[in-house]
Amino acid sequence: MSMVLWIKLDNDPEDYAPDDLGFLLEELDDIDEQCTELQVQPLSEFVDYSDVEFNMSEEELDESWLEENAKWVNPADLLITLQSLEQAMVDEDDDEDLIDEVRYLINRCAEAEQAAVRVRLIAVM
Repeated sequence: MSMVLWIKLDNDPEDYAPDDLGFLLEELDDIDEQCTELQVQPLSEFVDYSDVEFNMSEEELDESWLEENAKWVNPADLLITLQSLEQAMVDEDDDEDLIDEVRYLINRCAEAEQAAVRVRLIAVM
């Protein structure tokens, strides 16, 4: 089963359709190691797995469970990790698809910071 990351801002409209970010999720373990080397918070600590838990649960969960268990984070905290990763990836001439996804997240976090809203970095199936 395939999973991707989505980023949602607290002020996104209900019908907002986020871009699927598959490269970052696929490389998350390696990215977390890179974060450790860069002495920034691991990217995985920002990821909200509530959608995966909801879909994998053997219990019949109510839709409200998703909102109650959503992991919203401060975009400024996430930006520290993302900007460090972007610089390191560019310096190392890393995969352009990864760099593009990091830049997309940076732009969305900057939007959130400007609007003073939280973000969710959601792993979805």
